[in-house]
Amino acid sequence: MEHAQEVTDSYFVSRYRTIYTWQELGIPGIRMFGKHTMTQACGPLSPHFHRNAYEITFVTEGAIHFTTQEKDYELSGSDVFMTRPNEVHSTNFRPLSAGEIIWFQLDISNPEQFLFLSRDAAEELMADLAAMDSPVFRPGSRVFKDIRRAFELAGTYSQRHLVCAYLTLALYELTAAYRRQAEIPGRQEKAFSPDIEKAVSYIRSNLTRELSLEELAKLCRLSVSQFKQKFRAQVGIAPRHYVNYHKIQLAKKMLLDGTSVTDTAMELGFGSSSYFTVVFRRYSACTPSEFLRTESNNRHTEEDG
Repeated sequence: MEHAQEVTDSYFVSRYRTIYTWQELGIPGIRMFGKHTMTQACGPLSPHFHRNAYEITFVTEGAIHFTTQEKDYELSGSDVFMTRPNEVHSTNFRPLSAGEIIWFQLDISNPEQFLFLSRDAAEELMADLAAMDSPVFRPGSRVFKDIRRAFELAGTYSQRHLVCAYLTLALYELTAAYRRQAEIPGRQEKAFSPDIEKAVSYIRSNLTRELSLEELAKLCRLSVSQFKQKFRAQVGIAPRHYVNYHKIQLAKKMLLDGTSVTDTAMELGFGSSSYFTVVFRRYSACTPSEFLRTESNNRHTEEDG
């Protein structure tokens, strides 16, 4: 990540992506507030950082990878990912998969101008954020409700104090969730019920099979509708998307190891190479052939360097 750039977002509104900057928001300390709904995979985030600002990303749906200089993190719906001021992060050349994120940047450069709080309250909240030594959290559904509500109101300047109240509440809930996690020895970032844990393990161990929802629901002793609802609530992504997402991650390894596109499609139970290509593009923003060309070019660039 040697070539990281500082990124400053601009106001932008489209069907799938909306970004409000501090000019539209009018909230001291909130540099930007955005939402991105991805119906299919899009290009990766290159290494970048935000000067004097935390970036807090709420994964409301789907799966996404983030990378810092410390580690790779695999996130899914109901996860929150936080980068520290000036911390370099990216998706490590991985595309953003289908799903949805809501995120904002919290500028800590001036405690006198911070979320309409008094200086003492601002410094205390900043200290609580600085004490959080894990970048990944599962704070619960209430935080996500607050974030969604804040974003619904964010486009109306007259509602800025209410938007700020929701965001401030979310930050306090986030720091409280961190303290709860820290009190549990050997805590896991994700805790599934035994039946869903069994399904997740079974999926990861059987990616070369054609896995049906009926089979997975039976494994959990649930109806298909109960299984889909429970799986999505705990894992943060629909079971079919979870299966296909991890099949494509395995497919990339197989392709890089020299397995042909057709053989990879067959071994992973896709039925045809054309259907495999459709699914691959959905989760990778490119075809298998384009993926191999990009990887080959990257290797040659590294060797030449």
